[in-house]
Amino acid sequence: MSQAVAAGLDGRAQVSALFRWSALFMMSFVVLGVYYAYDALNPIGGMLVRELGISEAEFGVLKQTAVSIPNVLILIVGGIIIDRIGARLGGGIFAFACLLGTLLTAVGGQMESYWVMFFGRILFGSGVESLLIAQNKIITKWFAGKELSLAFAINLAICRFGTLFAFMSVNGMANSMGWQNTLWAIAGLMAVCFATFIVYTFMDRHMERKVSVQEEKSDQIDFKQVFGLPASFWFITALCVTFYCAVFPFLDFATQVFEARFGMSEAYGSTVAGAVIMLTIVFTPFFGWLCDRIGRRATMMIIGASLIVPIHLAIGFLGGGTPAARPAEPFLDIVVFQWYAVFPFNGTDAIPILPVMCLGIAFSLVPAAMWPSVARMVDQKRLGTAYGIMFLIQNIGLMGMSPMVGWGKLPFQASAFGPFQVSMMLLAGLGLIGAIFAVLLKIADRKAAVSIEVPEGR
Repeated sequence: MSQAVAAGLDGRAQVSALFRWSALFMMSFVVLGVYYAYDALNPIGGMLVRELGISEAEFGVLKQTAVSIPNVLILIVGGIIIDRIGARLGGGIFAFACLLGTLLTAVGGQMESYWVMFFGRILFGSGVESLLIAQNKIITKWFAGKELSLAFAINLAICRFGTLFAFMSVNGMANSMGWQNTLWAIAGLMAVCFATFIVYTFMDRHMERKVSVQEEKSDQIDFKQVFGLPASFWFITALCVTFYCAVFPFLDFATQVFEARFGMSEAYGSTVAGAVIMLTIVFTPFFGWLCDRIGRRATMMIIGASLIVPIHLAIGFLGGGTPAARPAEPFLDIVVFQWYAVFPFNGTDAIPILPVMCLGIAFSLVPAAMWPSVARMVDQKRLGTAYGIMFLIQNIGLMGMSPMVGWGKLPFQASAFGPFQVSMMLLAGLGLIGAIFAVLLKIADRKAAVSIEVPEGR
């Protein structure tokens, strides 16, 4: 073990649990706000189409493409910059970009100007993923050698709450106070998140002075360091893009899939799909804790990726209950929250609800093991670059895969396949490829200097 690493571990041992967990929850709150702002346009998409006089395609550009374009262009550069100037300063810059982006979007909404909102979303997108990179470096800084996987998992669960809250609250807010005021409320939330990040930076600086823990930084901005990352990193990156491309595009079309394959109503199908997010909130921290206790991260990624194959094949090719047997009214209805009488209350819908529940478990298992594994296999001074590459490749994959899943609905008109069955085969194939990369990762890990298969702290 190098003297620098040993000193870092000794210094980290002096940091109180109160500070570490306070830092984690503060950073998680910041990113919860980012996830909320990212997904907030979905529930009011219909209002924006009507009020702004735009098409559904133009709304898709506003919601997704405007955010994705800067992500693709800036991610590796953002990661390298964070490695050079540090997560504290770099994260503050990108958090400020997110704040300015939501403010400009709100201004565009007040002006009812599509293009002002569009440039606001671009500005917001220029900070989103790079802020996540800074956050991951901050978590690694204070939790490496301790509860690293649990910390990442709790952070992921809190971030999922941001998406869940957006879908639960934004439409109700827009109906009660108007969609323009809702955009200003979102900007207000981002202002609170930015202020929280600033408070954290003062806490972080104070703790650095108190103990001998310093964030390792690159000596210079060097794009050549991209090629110096270990083989195991490239295997986990390939797993990342195949796994996420097998999950997120399915969730984008899940309501349509359930309607076409099983005759579910839009509201009921949306609730079934929402079970995936609910389960990740519950299970991701558990699997993170398990990784810290027993290790076996590559093994867990093999299991999680392999589950994708039977899950999507079951949804694509197995029959479900009859539409008449499904509930028309929510089983539980509290203000904006509606939960329909799904499995186990309605036994006729064991398919596809059982595969969906398994998807929630797989979607908890792989991320809980994957993200902290990167922090174990890559030097801290190159960690921002590594996460930047992962986010970049993931975004490129998602941009290409989502249209392909939508295309997969069409071949039933001219072939033996039913609606979305080609899509489900495609997603199952991605799960199989991801499992292969997970196996290659486990093989490569045997030669690694720091194994991801051992418990945290060893």
